[in-house]
Amino acid sequence: MGAFRRAIVLLLFVVCLLAPGLAAPALAMQVALALPQAGGVHQTFAEALQRALAGSGHTLLAAGNLADGLDQAVLERADLIIAAGSQTAATVLEHYRRPTLAVMLSRGQWETLRARHPHAALSAIYLDQPAERQMRLVGAVLPRGGRIGLLYSSGSGEPDPELARAATAAGLKLVPEGVAQAGEVIAGLERLLPNVDALLVLPDPILSASNPARSILLTSYRFRRPIFAFSRAYVEAGALAAVFSTPEDVALDVADWLRKPAPGTGRLPPARPASSCELAVNRQVARSLNIGVPPDAQLRELVQGCAS
Repeated sequence: MGAFRRAIVLLLFVVCLLAPGLAAPALAMQVALALPQAGGVHQTFAEALQRALAGSGHTLLAAGNLADGLDQAVLERADLIIAAGSQTAATVLEHYRRPTLAVMLSRGQWETLRARHPHAALSAIYLDQPAERQMRLVGAVLPRGGRIGLLYSSGSGEPDPELARAATAAGLKLVPEGVAQAGEVIAGLERLLPNVDALLVLPDPILSASNPARSILLTSYRFRRPIFAFSRAYVEAGALAAVFSTPEDVALDVADWLRKPAPGTGRLPPARPASSCELAVNRQVARSLNIGVPPDAQLRELVQGCAS
């Protein structure tokens, strides 16, 4: 009987090795999703993630939102917490010691979270585009030697050094201008815009608010300087063009990572931007400013990796 039992154990071991589908449930996780509030872009992300994870073996659990209250029981038993928005991530990290993936936030917000929680099991997929991708878009429109202004809030940290390097590689010069608070936006733009050919606007917790954004659009138009922005909504409001990742893009990135073997080991992915991107161009603004923008197909080829 001892030899028979050993043979059965060996057979089961071999079957598990040869049939990955049988071993998959051991890697399946309970994933809690916490949002800042119901509705909006964060709800769009949640619904896209639910669709993308269908059939993956992972269970996506609604953990509530900051506005209506988080579900403590769900968060405490989760294998992984996905926190949408910087404030959601900050709250989760203060109260729950679970591996956390922050999404739908800027790179600056991610770096602030990392600095405040240096020992936490934490990573992020942030909304800022890679510097090379941003500057390929600008370089596809501006002539070589053009000067691209960058307005940023100094409280959010210095601009990514990669932006200046990517600008140089694209034959451009980056000219940064920091402001301490939203009330300084117009003064900062009036210093910056006379000395540049265009303005680059990045996700920023201060400058992305509605009032500063309106000031940026109106002041740039007064100086007749095109804006390269970070969302379709910004382009529809009057920016010239944008390269950006949608909530659906971020959800697909999260789902792709969760479907790989790594999550079962408890390791989080490195912090990075979303891998997919889209382009938007306001051709009415281009005509108004007498700027020639390549056709959509050519622009996608120049920027690389983006849909229109």
